[in-house]
Amino acid sequence: MIFQALISLYDRLDDEAPPYGFSVEDIGFVVTIGRQGNIVGEPEDLRVKRNANSYDFWPSVVPYSNKVNVRANAAAKTPNFMVDKADYLFGMSGNSKKEVHHNSFKEFIDEVCGDSRDEGVLAVRSFLGRWTPQDSTELPYWKEMCGIHGKWIAFRLQGDREFVHERAAVRKLWSDFVKKEGFPRGVSFLDGETHDLQLQYAQFKFGSGASLVSFNEKAYESYGKEKGENAPISVEAEFKSSAALKHLLRSRRQRIRIGDATTVFWAERASPVETFLGQILNPSIEDQAAMVPVRRFLEAVRQGVIPNDIEDDRDIRFYILGLSLNKARLALRFWHVCSVGELMDRFRDHFNNLEMERDDQEIPFPGVWHLLKETARETKDISPVLAGALTRSILTGARYPQNLFQGVIGRVRADQRINYLRAAILKAVLQRNYNKEVPMSLDTERREIAYLLGRLFAVLEKAQLDALGKVNATIKDRFFSAASATPASVFPRLLRLSQHHIEKAEYGYVSDQRISEIMEHVDSFPAHMNLQDQGLFAIAYYQQKNALWRKKETRNEEGGE
Repeated sequence: MIFQALISLYDRLDDEAPPYGFSVEDIGFVVTIGRQGNIVGEPEDLRVKRNANSYDFWPSVVPYSNKVNVRANAAAKTPNFMVDKADYLFGMSGNSKKEVHHNSFKEFIDEVCGDSRDEGVLAVRSFLGRWTPQDSTELPYWKEMCGIHGKWIAFRLQGDREFVHERAAVRKLWSDFVKKEGFPRGVSFLDGETHDLQLQYAQFKFGSGASLVSFNEKAYESYGKEKGENAPISVEAEFKSSAALKHLLRSRRQRIRIGDATTVFWAERASPVETFLGQILNPSIEDQAAMVPVRRFLEAVRQGVIPNDIEDDRDIRFYILGLSLNKARLALRFWHVCSVGELMDRFRDHFNNLEMERDDQEIPFPGVWHLLKETARETKDISPVLAGALTRSILTGARYPQNLFQGVIGRVRADQRINYLRAAILKAVLQRNYNKEVPMSLDTERREIAYLLGRLFAVLEKAQLDALGKVNATIKDRFFSAASATPASVFPRLLRLSQHHIEKAEYGYVSDQRISEIMEHVDSFPAHMNLQDQGLFAIAYYQQKNALWRKKETRNEEGGE
């Protein structure tokens, strides 16, 4: 199903997808050469630096084959055509000679080009014939071209705007060459028909590279078959599916990375939902202008309405593929197929679960990464498994991962802080996983003991602040964890302490009244509360505290206290 969906995507991409034998790859530098093969000027750096260790490169449709994907074991004798790394073009990498790389690059160009009289081909051949590898170290940008961020280097003929490998004559030479390549015949597992079979699946840029299908050890092979023979696929189907997946992995609109997992998504036909999903799951804080239409879209979805420009797409299929690196192959984290209408229902349910009162400055539709950051002290400590599990639960409507709830409770215990996002997460998990109805704002009619005690703790803290003003540590800093887990050991002491605060505060009678209203419904303090009740306690504390501060702000605006 995954391959069929990717092949359908390739077929509708038209000019956005490369033709057979080509691939969109990153070019880091270009060397301009004259018609006699001499270098003209300095190599041009095509990279755009994004941060200390990240660059945007120049994308180009280059001649390419699956052999280049896996050339680690025979790299020196597996060159690409007309465009490649410094080892092949110049015969040097840093201060190390790469004669075999350089010679194989020249021989491959001779093999493909034959007696071609194209000016670009002649210039490249002249350059390779006259170039002295030792001169490479004198080139400007040499260290950068050989570095890990150098990517591939292309040739440009003096006076041309396009690269040599983009010239029509050069592209035809390569197309004619790859058409001559022989493949074994056999039955493809996709359609059961006889085709030319591709024995080597393409690799994708996950770290050093990995395939979606791989048989890299004998233990994975069967019936004496080797490598791709164990999952036979036609040459055309393998190329189309890999080209489509490469397109998605390069996209900034249809790809998101959360933790160690990369998620790509597409519809069976072009739809605005394709451009929205990434911003929904992982909103861009920097690009607020791009978020405006997404927020309008989500506001409509939360109200149960599909916007007009998507209404016609309600019944089309939507595909979501989650991948991560696992040794030599890609690990399939999840694969989900649904209709656009079903996807909208999932989002409505998810954001309704998360809905919690907040300040105007708080993000109204938090993404997956916003939620994950509330489970760990530092982002490096976030569980990579949790990222995929949470994304899957959002997209499928399944139960939220339990360690999301436990992670937030753990952070609340550690720093005694309950904010909007933490309260929203606790509410969402309680509603979906435990079928508890949890209000988005303070509910003074609610009678669960955990909710009452969370409210009571917020009122006791307010009484302390009214009496003492700003203090280094409030009762929250000292007793929150114990009060939420073992109320019987803490609340009697806090209630005795509150009498002192009530007497000292100018408006102590207000706090006394609030405490009495809550205590009227508390028969006894439980010795222990489970995780669910601790979550409800934290939510009630958050909501009661917000209500108290709103009252204070209202009084200040009216000229009161």
